[in-house]
Amino acid sequence: MHREGGHEHASRHGAGRAPGHRGAQLASLVQRIVQNEILRGVSDPRVRGMVTVLGVDLAADLEDATVRVSVLPAEFGPLAVQGLNHGAAHLRQAVLKGSRIRHAPRLRFALDDSLKRAAALESAMREAAADAGSGGAADEGAPGDDGTTE
Repeated sequence: MHREGGHEHASRHGAGRAPGHRGAQLASLVQRIVQNEILRGVSDPRVRGMVTVLGVDLAADLEDATVRVSVLPAEFGPLAVQGLNHGAAHLRQAVLKGSRIRHAPRLRFALDDSLKRAAALESAMREAAADAGSGGAADEGAPGDDGTTE
C-alpha cells in the first residue's frame, strides 16, 4: 500500500541528502556499522592506513548512500577508496546484518578532504596572525614616495 500523507510524503521531495528523522537515523546507523567493519579489517589490500568514516549522505529516496571517508596518510586515499568501493556489497550486507532494517542503501565511497582543507586553513590563519603580531606592523609603515616611514 502506498501512503501519500504526512512525514513520508515530505521526505520524498528534493534532491541530495535525505531529510527528516528517518534519513538521519539511517545515515548514523550506516556510518557506525561501516566504521566498525573497517576497524575490524577489510580484506582488500588497497585499504591501508587509518580510514575514518566522516559522514554518510543519503539520497532522498534512501536507496543510495555516499560514505565520506578520510584516509591517513593521504597518499593511501585514492587506492583505499577504490578498495572500499570494490567491497561495497559486502559492507552493505554488514549493514543489513548489523541492524534491524530490511533494506540497506547501495554504498558508494568518496574521499573527503575537508579535514585536510580545514587544517590548511587553520595553519594559514595561525601564520597570518603570527605575521600580523610580529612583522605586520613594519609592513604598514613602509616608506612612501618621499622616503619617510610616516
